[in-house]
Amino acid sequence: MKANSLKERVADVLRYKKISVNKASKVLNIPQRTLNRQVNEDGSVGMELLYAILDTYPEISPMWLLLGEGEMVQGATAVAFNAPYYNDLPVSAGYKDVLDAGLETPSSYITLPNKSADFFFPVSGTSMEPEINDGDIVGVKRVNRSEGIVHGDVYMLVTNDNRMIKRCYHDNNDPDLIWCVSPNYPSFPIHKNDVCALFKVVNRIETF
Repeated sequence: MKANSLKERVADVLRYKKISVNKASKVLNIPQRTLNRQVNEDGSVGMELLYAILDTYPEISPMWLLLGEGEMVQGATAVAFNAPYYNDLPVSAGYKDVLDAGLETPSSYITLPNKSADFFFPVSGTSMEPEINDGDIVGVKRVNRSEGIVHGDVYMLVTNDNRMIKRCYHDNNDPDLIWCVSPNYPSFPIHKNDVCALFKVVNRIETF
């Protein structure tokens, strides 16, 4: 069952542990002003806070806290998988540099009970809002280009010049073209041969 927003789930953890923001700031080693802004005001929830919660309270389910799936308290039999998180990876919902995650050092790791994503990174840009907002963290899984694109799903496409997150559709007339669609920018086609790497967006962590 999908839970509320990430901010609300963090507040739920504090209520579950029966601690105030003031006490939580000491337990989690997060400045009180920072924690209060992220929990009670208009600040986005930072990864530092999420890591602190999961490190301090191992009974809290990462899938629930990060993705809003399942129950807050996880079973003891959960199997963890550490997915790399690239805080500075310049991937946007518009255009950015070519991706080579294998040559970049992860900022940290996101622990989930299954290998749902190959790696995670924050999105920069508003072209996919409200589906994916600026600052959201997405997890992607590499797809073999020969497997093709599922009509209407969201992907990160990497070309020699750009990398972008778009909802992709097959062209009705030309099987070699993919239409890249986003809510806030004009749609455009791209040739399949121009796609160097393809990643399906499989997770989204809303930071607000």
